[in-house]
Order: sequence, then structure tokens, then C-alpha cells
Amino acid sequence: MEKHIAKTWKLILFIFPCLFVLSACSSDDYLNVIPQNSIALVSVDGNDLYSNSATNEQKSYIKDLLKVNDLTDCGIDLSCKVYLFETEDGNIGCVFKVKDEDDLNEWFNDLSKVGYCKNITSRRGFRFTSIKDTWIAGFSSNALLIMGPVLPVQQVDVQRQMVKYLEQDEEQGIKVTPIFEKLDSLSSPISIVAQAAALPEKLVGPLTIGAPKGADASQIMIAAEISKGGNGYLSIKGQTFSFNKTIDSSLQANKKIFRKIKGTYTESMSQNYAVGMFINVNGKEFIDVLHSNNSFQTLLAGMNSAIDMDNIIRSIDGDMSIVIPSLSGVNYLPQMSAELANKDFFKDVDYWKKSCPSGCKIIDWKKNSYYFTDGKLYFYFGVSNDMQFYSGSTPENAYESILRSRTALSDNIQKDIIGKHMCFILNLNAVFGNNENQNAAFNLLKPLFGNIKTILYSM
Repeated sequence: MEKHIAKTWKLILFIFPCLFVLSACSSDDYLNVIPQNSIALVSVDGNDLYSNSATNEQKSYIKDLLKVNDLTDCGIDLSCKVYLFETEDGNIGCVFKVKDEDDLNEWFNDLSKVGYCKNITSRRGFRFTSIKDTWIAGFSSNALLIMGPVLPVQQVDVQRQMVKYLEQDEEQGIKVTPIFEKLDSLSSPISIVAQAAALPEKLVGPLTIGAPKGADASQIMIAAEISKGGNGYLSIKGQTFSFNKTIDSSLQANKKIFRKIKGTYTESMSQNYAVGMFINVNGKEFIDVLHSNNSFQTLLAGMNSAIDMDNIIRSIDGDMSIVIPSLSGVNYLPQMSAELANKDFFKDVDYWKKSCPSGCKIIDWKKNSYYFTDGKLYFYFGVSNDMQFYSGSTPENAYESILRSRTALSDNIQKDIIGKHMCFILNLNAVFGNNENQNAAFNLLKPLFGNIKTILYSM
């Protein structure tokens, strides 16, 4: 699945420069090329991203990237939404509305002269070119379809598939499907509807909390609206649902378990840390939801072999946060903090000590605090005088989980978390590091959203 995400980033590198020109779109027939078996669908509306015309800096940037002197000369109708999709077999595609087929043909001819793409060929009445031997572009008088990345030996097969897509009518295309109907109901500049199965595996567990046990990820849908938040972060407001009525009923019922976040721990997460999750729950209700989630059930099973995390979670009543400082090294173990209704689980610590797996120990640390170790990893945990659970991979990390961080999240992000029912924080630099493709994508997004460092996903 990570392969598909990498493909999507590469596609974004190609299409995002085309999203800055504003006016109105007159027809949506070009959407018929999007296949009905799409498991993820994204719409991008340049009209809403800027209330006024694009700045001179943006226009200059786009002209240089598209290699045109006039943005209206490339043959693409940049006033219409651009759509990205992923199919069941993992193919990634992007669709533009064509304004003038001859202008588009001429634009690709100009690009071929500078080595940006190959000479145009024809197949079944449609025109095709290969962009940098990686992407295949096919177009008609109505739609431009770009798919990839593909190896040179795969290009003929991909063209055959693209011909079928370009020949589709409205009954064969995406517009008659529930996934498009849901996407069309969203109003943000960038909107997404996707099966949970289309997401990176590490995101599936957190984003599908509340689904009934045994529900397949292909039956759980994520709808999200993306907009620029405060300075330096991207705000994604999401919802989880299902087209299956039984699964959807369970999802909607379990949403009531997640109460409004008060913000007790929003200032405890450092802006330099990788990932954070914030909720407000009654632990006795929350533990049942966790056990219905395969990802969390596996995680709890591992932790429960030494520390009875089930009983700790049952003691929670209030705000709770789980923060992962780093995705590598000693700090990959999470900090967990929570407001407690009681600390009854301490009665079982002596039993935990005796029943530790071979090679592991639970050792007294300070008053109402202990640490677990297997000789390599350490996990410190305890309860403060004001009934807060704190924990971390080092004593410092454990204490920090309930204190104000010296490098706390920005005030804008903290305010945005308060009042939501579930929030996830993603620090792009900590997650992606110096990955060349991701850094290039972030740089390309700057004209669209500014210097984005953090993503806030809220429900």
C-alpha cells in the first residue's frame, strides 16, 4: 500500500501546478473516463483555493513548470476540478477537462521538442504520449487522462486500458457510483473519499476505530475535506462511514463514545514529535471499541503480556493522548497520558511483576510509578498526585507527557483540537525526513498552501 502512496505523490508532482487558474466549469462529461471500480477519489478545485486571481509569483511559477507563456494556451480547462483516482488493482490516474484538443496537442508537441515527453501517437481515435518515460497521457476532445508511473514495457498495456476508460459513457463512468455521490457532497477545495483499504496500513487502525469486529477495510470509507489551517499546517476534517448499513450503524453509534476534547494535553506534545492522537473518553466504553479494532487488539495483546493496559484504559475518564516522539530509535515507544477516574490497577502491580515474560522486569521507580524493561527497551509509567496517568520510553518523556512542552504545538493547532472528538497530528519532517520525493512534493505545494509542516486530521 505504501507503494501506491508513493505513486500518488509522484502524480501530485505533475498535476498540482495546474490548479491555480480561476473561472467556472460548464460540463462534467470528462468525468466519464474515471473507472467505476475506483477505491479512492480526490477532487481539487483551484477556484476555491484562491478567492481572487492567482498572484504573479504563482503564475510565473506555473508557466515555468508547464513551459507555456500563456496559461490559456495549453488546451486544458483549468477552471474545472481535477480528479485523482486509484483503482482496485492499484492503478493511479488523474483527469483534466480539455478545453481545446488542438491546443493540447500543440502543447505536447512543444514539450516533446524539449525532451519532456515523446512524440504523440494515435490509438483508436485517441492521442497518446509518454511523459519522461514514466507517465502515460491520453486525451480526446473532452478529457485528458494521465496514468502511471509505468515501466516502458508496460506502456502498451496501459494505453489499451486507457482507451477503454476514454471510451466510457456516463453509465460506465464514476458519476453513477455512491463514492462519487459522497465526494460531490463535500465542499472544500480538496476533498477525498476512499476505502480504508486504499490508505497506508499504519493509518487504517486509528481511522477505523468504531467499526464492528471483522469488518473488512474495503467496507469502511473515509471522507475528508482539506483546507489550509493556521500558519504552517493543513487541516483535514474527516468522517468514517460505510455504504454497508450494518457497519455504518455501528460506526455512527460508536462515535458517541468520543466526547469533545478539552485540551488537557494539547500543549504537552512537542511540535518536533512525529505523531499524536487526542481524544476524550470513558475508558470502560473505549476498551470495547479498541478490542474490536484489529490493529489496536494486536497492540494491546503485546502490551498486556507484561502490563495490564486493559485495566489502565478502563480507569480513564477524560482527555487522553498518545504521542510517538520518533518513528525510529529509542523514542519510537509512545508517550501516553490520560485523566483517570481511579488508580485501582495499582493493586495488580505485584502480580504483573511476578508474571512478567522471561527476561523482562517491572521495577519500582518512584512513588506511584514503575518501569518495565526487557534489557533493551524501557517503558516508564505512573500516576501523578492529581490523578493523571503518564508514561514514556525515558523518565523525561514520561514526565513530559503531562507537562507543557518547551516546543509545544502552535496556539492555532491547539485551539483547533479543542472541541473536536478525535484528532491526529502528523509532523511531516519527522515522518518523511529527507525523503527526496516527499520533500519535492512539499516544495511544490508551497504556492498552494504555504510552508506546510504539520497535518491536523480531526473528526
